[in-house]
Amino acid sequence: MVALWACVAVLASVCVAGPPAEMQAAAMLRRSSDFKFHVGNVGIVNRKVPVPGRGEVLVAVEASNINPVDHKIVELAGWLWKYPHQLGIDLAGVVVAVGSDCNRIQVGDEVWGEATAYSEMVETSGTYAQYAVVTESVLGVKPKSMSMVEAGAMPMVALTGLDSLTWAAKGDYFEQPNVTVLVLGGSGGTGHLGIQLAKAMGASRVITTCSSSHFDFVRSLGADEAIDYHTQNYYDVLEPKSIDVVYDCVGIRGTGDHALGLLKDRGSFATLLTEGMPSLRARFRRPDVRTKAPLCVGSCSRYDRIDQIAGFVDQGLLKVHIDAGYALADIQEAFNHSLSGHTTGKVSVQIALREVTV
Repeated sequence: MVALWACVAVLASVCVAGPPAEMQAAAMLRRSSDFKFHVGNVGIVNRKVPVPGRGEVLVAVEASNINPVDHKIVELAGWLWKYPHQLGIDLAGVVVAVGSDCNRIQVGDEVWGEATAYSEMVETSGTYAQYAVVTESVLGVKPKSMSMVEAGAMPMVALTGLDSLTWAAKGDYFEQPNVTVLVLGGSGGTGHLGIQLAKAMGASRVITTCSSSHFDFVRSLGADEAIDYHTQNYYDVLEPKSIDVVYDCVGIRGTGDHALGLLKDRGSFATLLTEGMPSLRARFRRPDVRTKAPLCVGSCSRYDRIDQIAGFVDQGLLKVHIDAGYALADIQEAFNHSLSGHTTGKVSVQIALREVTV
């Protein structure tokens, strides 16, 4: 009996023991006078561990990554924030507490997702932290075949690609035969997953642009043809009206105008940035072409979508490439790496791991 009560006492202590009162997080320390992102304004702060509310869960974060939006959002919404303001959108980790009205996710689940429900864009807790409160509706159970580092690096770029390509396909897969997809910027974080998603969704031919040093890399992902943007213009190499879908993962001015000349009748053009959208004149010449600049912050972040991504991962059709990994304490170096503009795949932020891995 004594032994039994001892076991009960031990179990009770395990159940009662929750997260600590405080944690470390990466945050924008101050508002910049020019409302721009400056790496020097990013630092590590001590914060109280947040408490999940209705429909929310508390995640012990193990890994995240640097997305371009993680610094661009400072220019879009930074004037609304209170400072210090925690940063970070993607995450992978373990659920340690759940709020009321949570019915899918349980304590102990290994989860992943993009923590950007609409309400979180202003008051998000931030995922560059040891703990983060996240809306249950945006989280999925992490595929067992993925490490925490891989899972933390994939959500936003994969969800953006899925949103863009399912929009172009008008469904979950390309149903018509002989679909050709052009992925601009195929070796980057979004592009290297875009190549794989296009193939997974049934595209018969995927063409991409990148430097010649990355040709072997993009072909290993499924690209059938690669164009070196340093030496050739893709719009000079490819035949007019030969492409069904252009997925632009670069987003520079003029891209949309060039893309419209390559697209077949009723083709589709999706770009990550509004700068890449075609001009009014180009759209007037090609009114049959569909265009989209997806802002995959909030609208793409749903558990059914992340579960679709998990399905591709489990089938071996989708894998993220980690270009470099940084500890939370080295968050400034992680941002500098991402801002260099020459990453192959993703820059990982590793929070709870004892040794940073790549």
